[in-house]
Amino acid sequence: MRNLRAACATALFVASLCVAAHADDAALGYAKLRPSLVKVWAFDAQGKPVGSGSGVVIVSNGARSLVLTATHVIADAASITIDVDRDRHDIAAHVQQRGPRDLSIVSIDRGGLVPATFAARSHDVVAGNLIAVAGFVEHDELIGVVGQEPRLLYPGTVSSRPDDGAYLELENVHIEAGLSGGAVFDPDTGDVLGIVTSRTADERGGFADSGARVVVPFLASNAIAFAERSTNVHVAKTFTPVAHPASTAQPPVPRSSPHAVAQVAAFVHVPVAAVTLRPLVVPALVVAPLGWQADDMPPNQFAYDHQGCAIVLSLAIAHLAFGVPSVADERAPIERASLTLRVGRRVAPVAACANVAETSPVIAPYQAAAASYDGRHVTIRFRYAGDASTGDDDTLFPDDVSLDADVDTARVTAHVQLFDIDWDDALDVIAARDS
Repeated sequence: MRNLRAACATALFVASLCVAAHADDAALGYAKLRPSLVKVWAFDAQGKPVGSGSGVVIVSNGARSLVLTATHVIADAASITIDVDRDRHDIAAHVQQRGPRDLSIVSIDRGGLVPATFAARSHDVVAGNLIAVAGFVEHDELIGVVGQEPRLLYPGTVSSRPDDGAYLELENVHIEAGLSGGAVFDPDTGDVLGIVTSRTADERGGFADSGARVVVPFLASNAIAFAERSTNVHVAKTFTPVAHPASTAQPPVPRSSPHAVAQVAAFVHVPVAAVTLRPLVVPALVVAPLGWQADDMPPNQFAYDHQGCAIVLSLAIAHLAFGVPSVADERAPIERASLTLRVGRRVAPVAACANVAETSPVIAPYQAAAASYDGRHVTIRFRYAGDASTGDDDTLFPDDVSLDADVDTARVTAHVQLFDIDWDDALDVIAARDS
């Protein structure tokens, strides 16, 4: 087993063996879910891939299928394609429905796919539940060449359920770029328990929208057909796909692109066992919570590519504050957490790209969406909270930001991870205790 895992880390062509090598008790569930997993590609107006993610087939008839994915994967796409397997790839997709939080549905003119089964709404996971995650990592372009298998992560656990269970925080699973839109599933049955939306900055895990609290109600409220397990009976809803005009040919995925090939992940990550966070009973009277704060940090320079143009920007933490309770609690007090980014001048070295570079410094506010705390380490997920109705502000800043810090000293180093449509990067912030 150990030798096989070593081989997995060095050779692409044994990726399928890697999955089998560490699947353990997730083998049955993965075998059931695997036919429902697809790769999602987003392209700009020039046909260049600007992002990729994963998707789950939710309904399929003889001619059309619907795929559930994460909104941020396709948010700025001029065109979208779906890869199913070696023989079915580069299939044009169209946005069918944007849902709550980070969920979207795309449709494709290709039937005969295998829809996933979703755990019943009555089957709500709790902290400590064993789970598995499956999806395609970023730039896994070989699916259309050699039929590359999805990434399978197991064993993982649900460490907390922030926002009254709307989010699932996942522990012991290394959520890589590209797994957004992938499935969190029951290792035994293959039933979908949630949809991956982001990863934590320290790579200890990630976050997912809850199947029972968010995904299944979204599908049901829109009369979308899906298989929901209920006392071993699949309940089908009705759905009439919205017709869309005939599409033009979609650009093929550039399989030989140096940029794409450089991003291919060639091995399956073997999760490291860690202690599962458990909720603790907190007395009614507790010591006042502790807090940390940082203001006006020096700016950092970041470079990325947008619409085929090289862009350089400066970004700084204008304000950061967060608090933790005096005892370990899976429901960290996210109302005390706040973050403000200052985006400075964006520069496009080439004059032809000046129209895609923003030159005015802008302040971007963020709200805490989820958090957890185990008595020493705090993880907080922030979402952009600007007013998108006034313009395109929501496209100028990272949509998701996560923070990780060990809070056992008066001065802590908070690792801040930025997740943007065009780039992912990170910076470290020194925060001082304010209480």
